[in-house]
Amino acid sequence: MSMTAEEILVNCEKQFGFIKKDIDALIKYIKELIGHCEQIDNSGFYKKQIEELLNRLTKEQEDLAQNTYEREISSDTHVAIETYHEIQRYAERKREVIADFKAQVFSFKKDVLIKEQENILKALDKNLFEDLSNLKDSLITKYENEEDKLYIKKMFEEKQHILINKKSNEIYDFVLEELKNYKASNDIIAKEIVSSSIDLYKEDRDLVESIRQEAQNFMGIKETKNFQEDIKNYFSKSSKIAEQEAVRKDNVVKIVNSIREVGYIVNEDNIRKLEEKNMILIHGEKPTGETADFAVRLDGSFIYNWEGFEGHEHDADAQAFLKKLKEFNLHSSDEFNKQYREPKYIAKNKQVFKNKNNNSNSSK
Repeated sequence: MSMTAEEILVNCEKQFGFIKKDIDALIKYIKELIGHCEQIDNSGFYKKQIEELLNRLTKEQEDLAQNTYEREISSDTHVAIETYHEIQRYAERKREVIADFKAQVFSFKKDVLIKEQENILKALDKNLFEDLSNLKDSLITKYENEEDKLYIKKMFEEKQHILINKKSNEIYDFVLEELKNYKASNDIIAKEIVSSSIDLYKEDRDLVESIRQEAQNFMGIKETKNFQEDIKNYFSKSSKIAEQEAVRKDNVVKIVNSIREVGYIVNEDNIRKLEEKNMILIHGEKPTGETADFAVRLDGSFIYNWEGFEGHEHDADAQAFLKKLKEFNLHSSDEFNKQYREPKYIAKNKQVFKNKNNNSNSSK
């Protein structure tokens, strides 16, 4: 007999840890930006606005630390599906809030960069504007990034025929506009935004790969009426995708470990990903012929199928498996779409398993 059921895996620890990491990284970035503002903004206008954002973000950090979802589910093996959906709504709200904060921060960054270009030019010796070569060399020394230095060098080379006929005040205005358009352009800000995402997930190549398409779509935006909204949408989508992939990877590891601990053999070639369905498949089998198969979706739900049992003997394995998941701090919802099917021939599965092992041993 076989038993098939569908459940939802709930991994609050991993999910909230992922959101916490996102908030911590943003707080660090904001503090660095405040330090940047102190160097270029004498009025303190930008600093005050960014500090307000930091205070609000810190409150979100405190709210996340005080959430009770992990404690609420720690005592039960199963979690009600309603609780799962409540947790997802809470996580979704947090993602949206963080994405909105990020969009505001990078919009401020755009203004800060414009202010920085103005300050750099104002600090230069006025006599330099009479000599294009000296102006170019002096500007290059003001920038640390090699890409910036290369841009300035190239700009003076390509625009020399324009600059050479301008007066010093006209040169100032022209160069300032060029630098503002370059450093504070949507393209440059978008590059930094995508870079910040990759940096956040750089420890896990799979997470970086999971957001690659969203990053390409965002980088491909040329004309936009509301760049801040585009930033927010990118962060909201990419963080959700990366979080889901991180949680699923963790779930797959725990499923494999749990099924092994209740007596099933799972080899590396028994774990594979169906790219077209965005699903991870896991196959385990016992020497006595029984099998257990799992399909883990991106949304946290999974289907398991136990085959090769007589009567309801698979219920014992299924309960032992769910108990092991709980020991790994991974909970599941009450099963739904549960089905029992007709008996299968255990002897046939047992012989297939033996043949597999014999062939594997003979090839070594």
